[in-house]
Amino acid sequence: MRGLITQVFTAASIAGAANAAPWVRDDDGWYARALIAHDTLNGADGWRADLYGEYRLTDNWTLTAKTEAVAYPGATEFNREAYRLTLRRKLLVHDEWAVGVEAGPIYGGTTTGLNSCEGLGFETRGGLGYSGQLEGRAVYMFADAIYIQQEDGCARRRAEIGYGSDLTDHVFLTQQVWLESGDRSATSVKLENQIGLHLGAVDVSLGYREEIGGEFEETAILVALVARR
Repeated sequence: MRGLITQVFTAASIAGAANAAPWVRDDDGWYARALIAHDTLNGADGWRADLYGEYRLTDNWTLTAKTEAVAYPGATEFNREAYRLTLRRKLLVHDEWAVGVEAGPIYGGTTTGLNSCEGLGFETRGGLGYSGQLEGRAVYMFADAIYIQQEDGCARRRAEIGYGSDLTDHVFLTQQVWLESGDRSATSVKLENQIGLHLGAVDVSLGYREEIGGEFEETAILVALVARR
């Protein structure tokens, strides 16, 4: 069961689900992801990049770190940088179900919206996840609830819901939706689809993300590369 959770979690991570609270790193030790995206926001073209990593501390604790930056040469008011360091705790694993929590400091700004949260703060999240087999292929689902508080009382609330499956031994598909609202940042509803390849110790995927609700018109084409041990 532990090996299955690790396999499913690895596939999920490529679509950003590595941020999900239900699962911790198994005996593989560490995990790293690099993602780059070409974004279009309200007609302005820009680039987004993030680096994300995990390190297993114990059977129940995982350390995570993430840095993200977005730059719009023709609309610098949308430029943002953000950093995060958290501890993830596994609370419960029962059959194919897992429950976990995560918390830690953050610094920087939101990556969309003119009236965004900035500065030092903290993020907390709790999540429920399912991982199992469907017709002999790995399948996962998760739902996270996140609260983010930054300087000057600026707060955001977010829900993240994801699904993924292995289509073949080497090909996988992931889908994820983000729903976010805040005291100052823009309301946002994003949908992302990715298709990728398992290449041994490395996974690579191609995806498309789109704002389907909220206050901005935003699309992105992205490429993600994962390595792990």
